Amino acid sequence: MERKPYYITVQVGMQNAEIRNSKGESSYDFEVHATEDEAALLKDLMEEAYHSDTIGYFHSHFFANVIDTADRDHMIYDRLLNEIYLTIYDLGTDQTKKDIEEMGILERLKEVKPSHNPTDPNLLQ
Repeated sequence: MERKPYYITVQVGMQNAEIRNSKGESSYDFEVHATEDEAALLKDLMEEAYHSDTIGYFHSHFFANVIDTADRDHMIYDRLLNEIYLTIYDLGTDQTKKDIEEMGILERLKEVKPSHNPTDPNLLQ
């Protein structure tokens, strides 16, 4: 499959995160070159992270008496963010890779075992 440029916005809360195939007039955080399948995977990860963040909010505010639920939710969200940033780095342009390296998070991201199922209970140990 042919790789095309995509423009990624990653914002706090994942509600405003997006991947688009044209620059448009909106700002973006990162540029990647991806196949349609890779772009779809990245979009799915962003949607999962948004969903996970929402679930975590409700668990921490309305079900605080359930032991470890909020911690587990945060671990799932963190793993999804790690996978999003690793995927962006792997597919990124030289400038994108440089930007992520300058963020100082790359080594930490690589410490966490990537998975295409961040909610796998075996990864939450």
